[in-house]
Amino acid sequence: MLRRVLGSERDAQMCMYDASCEIPFGFRCEVDEETARQLARLTGVLAVRLDPDYILAKEDYSSGQPGYLSDPNIGSPWLFPLGTTKQWLVQVDKPGVGVVTKAQMVDYYAQMLAKVLGNEKDAQMCIYHVSWLSNYGFCCDIDEECARELADIPGVLSVQPDENYNSEIKDYGGSNLQNATGSAASSGADHASPIRTKKLFVTGLSFYTSEKTLRAAFEGFGELVEVKIIMDKISKRSKGYAFVEYTTEEAASAALKEMNGKIINGWMIVVDVAKSNPPRHSRGHPR
Repeated sequence: MLRRVLGSERDAQMCMYDASCEIPFGFRCEVDEETARQLARLTGVLAVRLDPDYILAKEDYSSGQPGYLSDPNIGSPWLFPLGTTKQWLVQVDKPGVGVVTKAQMVDYYAQMLAKVLGNEKDAQMCIYHVSWLSNYGFCCDIDEECARELADIPGVLSVQPDENYNSEIKDYGGSNLQNATGSAASSGADHASPIRTKKLFVTGLSFYTSEKTLRAAFEGFGELVEVKIIMDKISKRSKGYAFVEYTTEEAASAALKEMNGKIINGWMIVVDVAKSNPPRHSRGHPR
């Protein structure tokens, strides 16, 4: 619905900060007044008004009297149970690319967070602030378990409580890179030495990237055994990730170092060591 006004579903997702999945239906978003007027004219939109309860956990989606986000007897529509999330500031390594746009960096951060949540759309909805010009990182609403898992993702320097949650000023360049979750900061050292694998996992692919295009991007580092883009069995469309296998560990190590963060078909890809288990697509949280 919001995409019809903004023109981009990704932009619409990033503007939304709260939603009701049960009666009464509605959502909260950050848009300018002109966009709000256009949104109010859309079929199916009953009202567009200023959000007086912006900082409250519970929002009133009813037309007048105080309401609830959902019937408490139905179960939670949230990714996390209410009251379990905290605001975290995540510092990350500089991507291995040159000048990029803010939209590409948001994609990059969402792909990183999706490794923990299992779903990129959920990751986009959890991110509420980003830094991308000098210091790199983002702020997100997740629970402590996810924060601990996020701290172990390659490229993540630290995961700390967002002490400046109500301010636009965030300390993404802090010198203390010890993770608040208790583990040592990962500064990408895992990728500094040769890796013990010949197989890589590539995410963040455009749906229009073919195996031929992907092979051309990776074959300069050594002889390839296989390039396989994973396809959806029903839609016959790319799922946005692939496996790339080399004949030697040295070639895989070089490709991992050079290709992580590169742009292919306009999308920033993330390259990681392929795990023995398939990637997770759901943490089992209610949505």
